[in-house]
Amino acid sequence: MKNLPDIKTPFREMSVVDIMRCMFGLKNFETQIYLELVNRGSMTVNDLVRDFGKDRSTVQRALQNLIIAGLIHREQRNIKHGGYYYVYHATPFSELKDTMKESIRKWCDTVIKWIDELNP
Repeated sequence: MKNLPDIKTPFREMSVVDIMRCMFGLKNFETQIYLELVNRGSMTVNDLVRDFGKDRSTVQRALQNLIIAGLIHREQRNIKHGGYYYVYHATPFSELKDTMKESIRKWCDTVIKWIDELNP
């Protein structure tokens, strides 16, 4: 077949942010929060608001999307005289890489099967 691009290599360099956005449907800000949690260990909403300079509601929405994607979890901490707050932790990056590789393998197998079933 002629005039087909070489699909053995990506058309451009991809970053971890590009891959996470594609695989998990995340926004740039959400991937930034995940990577910050990986690097820092654990953080509160207030920590993230301070570090990123975003509104609290924006940070909370991003955290909720990351929880839904399974990339972070939260732990409730009780305050001595009443009340509580959450501390957020990232899924280890090694687990994220394993998840991404397995997802790509499954996707490739599905696409190959679909191609094999094509008729002219």
